[in-house]
Amino acid sequence: MAGHSCDISSSTISRRRLLTIGAGAAGGFAGAAIAGCTMPGGGLGGPTFQSGPNARGGFQNFEGATFSSDLQHQIESIINAKGTVTNGALQIQIDRNDIRNVELRGVPILPSFEINGQLNFQSLGGTRVLMNSDLCLEREEIDPFIDQLLRHNIIFQAEHQHFYDFVPIVFFIHFRALGDAITIARGVKAALNVTSTPFPQAPPKHPHTPLPVAEIGKIIGVTPTVGANGVVSLQVPRADTIMLGGQPANPYLNIMTPIDFEPLGDGRAAAVPDFGMIASEIQRVVARMRGFGWDIGCLYNQETAEEPQLFFSHQFKVGNPIQLAHEIRAGLELMDVKLGG
Repeated sequence: MAGHSCDISSSTISRRRLLTIGAGAAGGFAGAAIAGCTMPGGGLGGPTFQSGPNARGGFQNFEGATFSSDLQHQIESIINAKGTVTNGALQIQIDRNDIRNVELRGVPILPSFEINGQLNFQSLGGTRVLMNSDLCLEREEIDPFIDQLLRHNIIFQAEHQHFYDFVPIVFFIHFRALGDAITIARGVKAALNVTSTPFPQAPPKHPHTPLPVAEIGKIIGVTPTVGANGVVSLQVPRADTIMLGGQPANPYLNIMTPIDFEPLGDGRAAAVPDFGMIASEIQRVVARMRGFGWDIGCLYNQETAEEPQLFFSHQFKVGNPIQLAHEIRAGLELMDVKLGG
């Protein structure tokens, strides 16, 4: 094998911030070292950007984190896809533009909306990274894709559907690795090569949308971006520290709550928040969203060796985008997340 990536799991406890939840009713708006690796929290492989008492507990501050432009270009060249750096995490969206005519409850679902995945890399200094990602697959691609992950020592974490009533059905694989960025990127590309995913890929140069972007961002409380086909995306980070394989993870490393809006015309939009919750948040968030009439597409874990364990729920609704944004915000307010506004 030309190289290897590695993942070191250890028993870690992350201090959880106490949640003070208002009394509004649901529906209201209210191990041992591995060769070539270093133990997390120390030495060359330790996290570069952090604050707090130590690397294994307390809030980790990733604000001001950076990602080397040279390393970014190397990873993008291997994957043959362009990405962007968001709060110190390199994010590369991979749209399955070859999977067409997917519908959800009669609504056409664009690849740039929900038939995609995202590769995420967090710099640990030098060429070392923590990678945590997911990709969208057709059923016949699943086993060959997993075989490539295993062959390249990339940790296979989850296999599931985001919505039970996608027609045709598509599947999602989650995976992570800790180690040399170039080796990891080559392993990810080997897995991608067994799929029919089209390349090269890049964000649109001059995106535009009919949706009220600024107002949606103000309501949700984070900065939105516009992607292909006018899809508006937002990412809401958790406020607590998440340990992944013993490593403090950047909150934008696929462990946040992503939210997407697809314009449908006539002033309507389809919206999908993917709430990333700890166990104690699930019942109240789901109850509030069901009170608004949201379809609960799933509830699952997407990472292994995660502390605290997160549970993700993709939810779907069509309507006025401003109203949808207010309802999503009401759900987010029941979670320990960072929101403006």
